[in-house]
Amino acid sequence: MEVDVYQKIKVDFGEGAADARKLNEELDAKTKGLFSSRVIRAIIYLANGSVDQLKSTIELARNDWRDVLLQAEYSYPETQRIRDFEKTFHELNLVKTLT
Repeated sequence: MEVDVYQKIKVDFGEGAADARKLNEELDAKTKGLFSSRVIRAIIYLANGSVDQLKSTIELARNDWRDVLLQAEYSYPETQRIRDFEKTFHELNLVKTLT
């Protein structure tokens, strides 16, 4: 797991962070690492700190990961790209650095 993803989970999910990490690790194992860091970041971003939403977003990604990227990176209805999850959460200023 990328460092920024680990930190984003810790900050956003609080007490649910262990469950969120476990779901992320299970996703990686089940997909044999086929989801890129970009898709993983988009999933974590869309979950917005909710383990239940994380589960739903993981299911969405399993059906079609492009839907996850569309929701996370593009505005609606203009479909202009407003985020690039190829960049880390730190580069996007979407997580505080843990000290």
